Amino acid sequence: MASAFESVIKSVVRELDHSGELIPVDSLRSSTSFQPYYLLGRRCSRSWFWKPRYKSINLSIRDILEPDAPEPAVKQSAPIHIYDSMDGELQASGELEAPARGRCAGGAAIFDTFSLSMKVRTLRVDPNIWDAMKQERHLRQPEHKVLQQLRNCGNDVFVVTEVLQTQKEVKVTQTRKQEGSGQFALLGTISFQGQGQGHRSRKKTVTIPSGSILAFQVAQLLIDSDWDVLLFPDKTHKKQRTFRLPKEGHQLTSGAGSQSPLSGRFKLESDGFVEDWSAVTGDFRGLQAEVRAQAQVLQGLSKELCERLLAGLVQVLREEPALRTLEDALERGLCCGSVARLDGPVDAVLECLVHTSGELEVHLAGPILYLVEALAVLSESQRELLVEMLETGGLSGQFKLVGSVLEQSTPWQERRDVSLLQELLGSSWDPEAPAWVLLEECGLGVQVDVPQVCWEPQAQGRTCALYACLALLFGLSQDCC
Repeated sequence: MASAFESVIKSVVRELDHSGELIPVDSLRSSTSFQPYYLLGRRCSRSWFWKPRYKSINLSIRDILEPDAPEPAVKQSAPIHIYDSMDGELQASGELEAPARGRCAGGAAIFDTFSLSMKVRTLRVDPNIWDAMKQERHLRQPEHKVLQQLRNCGNDVFVVTEVLQTQKEVKVTQTRKQEGSGQFALLGTISFQGQGQGHRSRKKTVTIPSGSILAFQVAQLLIDSDWDVLLFPDKTHKKQRTFRLPKEGHQLTSGAGSQSPLSGRFKLESDGFVEDWSAVTGDFRGLQAEVRAQAQVLQGLSKELCERLLAGLVQVLREEPALRTLEDALERGLCCGSVARLDGPVDAVLECLVHTSGELEVHLAGPILYLVEALAVLSESQRELLVEMLETGGLSGQFKLVGSVLEQSTPWQERRDVSLLQELLGSSWDPEAPAWVLLEECGLGVQVDVPQVCWEPQAQGRTCALYACLALLFGLSQDCC
């Protein structure tokens, strides 16, 4: 069962954005970080199969330009009233009878309700504003320290150009109710019969404050001797970078170009990422090859180190801020070659990756950052389930199941029904089953009457990230045995 906030985002974006240009906000907590003119950072993806999140860098465009002056006003749309109501019911029943031996029968039903009524508006930067701003304002000198850090790490910078904003506070409730019943009769010298029934309900409520950002659009900044805004990127040519890369043969930093999982197979840029993505097969075989390359680096680690790594990751997964802190620390470490000590669960992971001198073990940190980036793509519910499976077992079955879904759904650009192998589902197929939750949270449509999901093209990124997480975590847990 997806979070109530996520359900709101999906409903609104589905209604207002048929082109797929709006980027949904991933949490209510971070929604204030995506105002017009705010700057966002995004690292180059270590995977072909999902995109890293945009992250606030706590700056706006005026913070990096001079002379200092407020940003121009944005255009506001008329209020848009959205109403969405869903009341669904799924039922299934079955019966088994053996002559002269007995009979058993059972049924189950799931009821989902969701209702949304809210007013939103769009705030948009006039595209013509940028030419005027470029004439009037220039890059601040010396360059802002945050930009220097992003440049050194090879990250790109984007500016928010449009947002979808709530106009009034809204309270949203999502309810799921399950009912089940069964009866049986055993015949013989002593006959025995019985019946039972039960129900369970779950309710999620979220209050979204007025002025919250639900989705946004960005344009990439280009920064060299001066600045520019790339409003319409040419997708047929090589991807442009915010900062001009060093000349060929010069490494950005001691860690940025090391141990790419695809090195030796594809042409790499000087920052260690793939320059020609056309050499990567964008299907399940390509995903397997990419994940396998990362897993090979982690193979052969000592049992003690695997145990410490997994214990640290379990602690980090229980706290979303810790996951983001670890991601940032590893990225900085790969840029400069060393990391500073941090308090809390993050330090338990970093201790496994840092020499006594403070230098980062780059060869090992690369695959761990790949895993952390994949974990960051998942929902909170999915990460909680991974923690549970790490502690109780079950990673292997889910790894095979998700792999089966990805293999059957290729090519991923088309919607289709995908059957799930019964032997991989375990003893249950219901909204509380781990397989159900993992797949539903990826954005796949699950069916209760038969073990089957409907593949949705937009679910590719999170499903591929889930596969990578299961593969690497299962590999580490096996090495602990």
